[in-house]
Amino acid sequence: MSEHMKTIFDFVKPTRYRYVHICKECDQPSFSNESSSEEVCIRCGGNAHHVTPYYNPSEDYGLDVDYYAITMMYALWKEGLHQTQVVFDDFYRKAPFVRGVGEFSTELGGYVAFGGLGHLIDTIQNLYFNESDIRYLREQSEGFDEAFLDDLRSLRFSGDLHAVEEGNLVFPNTPLIRIEAPVWECIWIEAMLLNIVNAESLVLTKGARIKTIAGEDGLLEMGKRRAQGRDASVYGAKMAYIAGFDATSNVKAGKKFSMPITGTQAHVFIMFHPSELEAFLAYADVFPQKTIPLLDTTDTLGSGLPHAIETAHRLKEKGYEMTAVRLDSGDLAYLSKKVRKRLDEEGLEHVKIAATNDLDEYTIASLKQQGAKVDIWGVGTKFITAYDNPALGGVHKIVARRPLDSEIESGSYQKEDWVALIKISESIEKILNPGRKKVYRLFGDDGMAKGDYVCLDHETLDGKNEILLKHPRNPLKAKRIRDFKAVELLKPIFENGELVYDVPSLKEVRDYHAYQKQSFWEEYLRLEVPEVYPVSLSDDLTDMKNQLIHEKREG
Repeated sequence: MSEHMKTIFDFVKPTRYRYVHICKECDQPSFSNESSSEEVCIRCGGNAHHVTPYYNPSEDYGLDVDYYAITMMYALWKEGLHQTQVVFDDFYRKAPFVRGVGEFSTELGGYVAFGGLGHLIDTIQNLYFNESDIRYLREQSEGFDEAFLDDLRSLRFSGDLHAVEEGNLVFPNTPLIRIEAPVWECIWIEAMLLNIVNAESLVLTKGARIKTIAGEDGLLEMGKRRAQGRDASVYGAKMAYIAGFDATSNVKAGKKFSMPITGTQAHVFIMFHPSELEAFLAYADVFPQKTIPLLDTTDTLGSGLPHAIETAHRLKEKGYEMTAVRLDSGDLAYLSKKVRKRLDEEGLEHVKIAATNDLDEYTIASLKQQGAKVDIWGVGTKFITAYDNPALGGVHKIVARRPLDSEIESGSYQKEDWVALIKISESIEKILNPGRKKVYRLFGDDGMAKGDYVCLDHETLDGKNEILLKHPRNPLKAKRIRDFKAVELLKPIFENGELVYDVPSLKEVRDYHAYQKQSFWEEYLRLEVPEVYPVSLSDDLTDMKNQLIHEKREG
């Protein structure tokens, strides 16, 4: 960050000082960890101050929780168990957006493009309870002990976090994040983590699907006004860029993430002027190198197109070329073909055709099938809201913990052991995969992904040149992989609370996402009836899972 872009929060850290004291005489601020002070103002010598909690409103994350997190943290604190080390996995059970065709009723595939890691890293690095949070909790009817609130003041994320790198593709029931930390920290960050990862992964996945269909066509993100809130629009635009979109209309996102921004005109500009032609010419005078007339304010073919052609010829006389024309309503396939034919007849082959109007991957695929002559797709509502699947069901589940004192005293476990945990459910797909795990992706000699292998942390694939990928629920499904290259997916991000990951630039994440997508056969990425990507549990993990299920049901 350049020096002129820094703020007071870069020099005076809210994690260091809890209060700001403002002189009542001259407004001179001073920073302190005390809520009251006898100090004298360094500017005017006054000794009366306004006192307020000091924190950065844009990094106010401490209470980004569901209230049961606070009450569980308190209950564990009262038991003296809050510092027990645990392992949590984050994963999802069902891929979004996929659908069958006709009477297809067997298992569907699908994927999620993992998004939100950069945002999550920023949040964890600035995660703490400020004095305003502490005061709010003190006011609640549960009557939290002051000693508990004191401990919250110093609470920071102190654990290890491993994650798939942002932009990679992940599949159902495969851990995309693994956290090892004191249990109350894992409970504390649950809602915030899932809020970020679920929302941004969902939108990135939608964008990845749209990009798959758009191919090399221009692709613009235009969803600002339809997003569910400001943050959703800004981070959604970021996900669009990672997915491969060329630019966004969201200026805040452009500034925040150094992304390309774009924008032309809306109907209001044309309606404001006495005539459509005058509006086109006025805009072209101001932006001769980026003129994109909107054709449908009055009559797309009868008025908008002729006026756009006249504007293009006048620009050409001045030494400029019109960039494109935009279609925003009507039969886009039919209109685009008519517009393309007329532009070419006028010697305007260079003028591109942009289309907008509630587009998504299915609409774009249909228009392409109809032979639409569209060069640039502007996608808004159905991308930014993930319109046809507005929530990703990612979960944050405990899968192991260190032994309790009673378990050590009884000789059941040693202090350094991990106790694998499992949640039993009547629904087979909701039964957890227990224990500390890691994930390998297996690639063939051609560089294409053959399947993922989920195993216990102590297991290794070193020396193996053949592996049987077994379906986790259907014993009749298996796939034998030979001569593979195994790549471990979960990378260390935080260790002992410190960031150890070299955070890539947005451009690097974008390139990484495109590279990873290319390593999957199109059968896994198609819109409808995608093939099920093989994900297998190791024999050791399967045996542990079955044993724990047996013990739970017998116990």
